[in-house]
Amino acid sequence: MRFPLFSPSSGIVLLALLSYSYAQNVSSLISGSTTCNGTCPELVTLSSNFEHSAMAHSPLDDFYSVPANFSPSMKPGMLLRIEPHTNLTNYTVPSSLTMSRIIYTSESLNGTVVPVSAFVLWPYAPYQYNDQGSSKYPLVAWAHGTSGQFASCAPSNYRSLQYHFMTSYTIATEGFVVVATDYAGLGVNTAPNGESSHLWLAGPVGANDVAYAIEAVRKAFPDQLDADGPFVTMGHSQGGNVAYAFAERQAKTPVPGYRGTVAISPPTRVVELINRAQEMFETDPPATWPIWVPLVLSFPPKFIAAVTAAFPAYNYSGMTPLAYDRWNNVLKPLQGCLPTDGFAFYNLSIPSLSKPNWTSNSYVQKWNETVFVSGNKFSGPLLVLAGEKDVIPIDMIEESLDSSCKFSPDQSAEMVTYTAMQHFPVISASRMKWLGWIKEKVSNSSASKEKAVCGKKSVVTGFNTNYTLQFVTPNWLVDLVPSTDMWKLSF
Repeated sequence: MRFPLFSPSSGIVLLALLSYSYAQNVSSLISGSTTCNGTCPELVTLSSNFEHSAMAHSPLDDFYSVPANFSPSMKPGMLLRIEPHTNLTNYTVPSSLTMSRIIYTSESLNGTVVPVSAFVLWPYAPYQYNDQGSSKYPLVAWAHGTSGQFASCAPSNYRSLQYHFMTSYTIATEGFVVVATDYAGLGVNTAPNGESSHLWLAGPVGANDVAYAIEAVRKAFPDQLDADGPFVTMGHSQGGNVAYAFAERQAKTPVPGYRGTVAISPPTRVVELINRAQEMFETDPPATWPIWVPLVLSFPPKFIAAVTAAFPAYNYSGMTPLAYDRWNNVLKPLQGCLPTDGFAFYNLSIPSLSKPNWTSNSYVQKWNETVFVSGNKFSGPLLVLAGEKDVIPIDMIEESLDSSCKFSPDQSAEMVTYTAMQHFPVISASRMKWLGWIKEKVSNSSASKEKAVCGKKSVVTGFNTNYTLQFVTPNWLVDLVPSTDMWKLSF
């Protein structure tokens, strides 16, 4: 039985069919594959060309080269490169905003210091977060969802910075500086031969990238950002995992100015999630599966590649020969991001993606023990948001929150579930909540000083939800409008 994450008939692909012409010889790049036949070459060509059309620079510009002043002996949080004023010609950033890019040092899973890139979105004017008024800006540290696992998949190089008006643009237009790490291995890559060094869904590693991005951006722009100015951490999906891990990191290694964390649809216990989905796949009739089961069971190639990036001796051993070929001879040569990832494995059966019992491997277990999120002390306040129809099971998110509260009962944590909402639609459904929450915490209002309650849960029942369009992905894209087409915007 096949359950593709992306369908060639989907709206995403129809948009990709627009007349982009990019000189990337896909057929020669994937010529080493022995399994990419039939519609596979056509689909990955389509998605790869679309990806390059959606990038501000293709290939990556020189900004992402490893800075000459970088040394692995450096401390994390060091500023390596600043681009104060990014040329926005190739971006869809709203005209009232400006952007910078930075490269800084962070700390990887094994304690190695690595270079990481990030973008910084600047508001037109700062949100006034105290009674006296301030010329300094409050900060939101944004952790992005899955974009891909290769260097070219850095959101700072996406024309629309991946989450555009869903989060980043909206937050910045409300007067907050947004610092958004690309995560180690995306943008700047120190791995040789096009290998991926990105540790996908390794929350504590991503939390380091977020923490040191905050430290670095404060050093880069001291006139705009106080060294202990107020900030909130926020993330969705993979970024929800990272944001949750940041709240745990904050309990051990606090970053000054912390006012709280927003985690939207966080997959906290990934190996457990995969095992649960696999059990349902093997024992329950397909008609009874929740929507998250087939989607979660598309994770293994990405997850196995991440474990290999952390522990090279693992060497993709959880992949089947077919999955290994698609990853190493299709996706890797193309340096493909999430759209191409979807089509590289399109129409493959779930059992063909990974070997039986692959999660029992000692390297996978070691990974799980190292990056496990929830069930640790955390620093609140923590706001967890999820959709009732989310691909991250609601009961697992609730269990994670309950587990966290057992370790930190004195901290504030709440979870809000939005009826009928899917993985991406929940971002806009909950915007009134998270935006108001961020403003309240940054302003340190009286509501922020109420007695901490850990584990509060509530449900928001939406209006007319039977008539909304629900997809795992967003049902709209933000595209660049050339100056010659500005006249179209009157419609």
